[in-house]
Amino acid sequence: MPNDMDSMFKAVDGFVSNFGLKLGASAALNMTMDQHVTLFGCFTFLVFLDCLTRWIAISYKHLVDNGEEHPSLIRSIYKIPSARRAGKIDSRTMKEQGLGKLLLYVVCVIVAAVGDLMMVTIHAPVWMVNLMVGYMVVTETLSVVENLSDAGVESLARLVAKLKGRL
Repeated sequence: MPNDMDSMFKAVDGFVSNFGLKLGASAALNMTMDQHVTLFGCFTFLVFLDCLTRWIAISYKHLVDNGEEHPSLIRSIYKIPSARRAGKIDSRTMKEQGLGKLLLYVVCVIVAAVGDLMMVTIHAPVWMVNLMVGYMVVTETLSVVENLSDAGVESLARLVAKLKGRL
């Protein structure tokens, strides 16, 4: 029968074997379950959609400038590579703008979170993160709708006017 010390050493050995892998897996699991990572992922997706719809609008304008009357949304999407080849879309600039926007959003949410932490400290209601996130979501939504309107989706022009009227 093994003694208590042997059992303890086996338990410690089991704990520390592949420690890096276990730590990494638990960190990854924790990060994917964390609301801040989810929030960042959602903002990344919104910024990506904003960029994509901007490319669609630029492609649409490129098609119109080359004599096509009212190209469809699908045709505008399909012709993005031709607008890039014509120099209308600069993916490096778009990438820098998108990354800059994400960095700005992260900084703004961090500042709002610090403000909310200060409110908790003085037992006041928290509201800054909600306001900041809400404002950024509305801003990105408006940008996507404007881009699609610029891409010839005429029904969205009325929505853009309504949204701007409420802001």
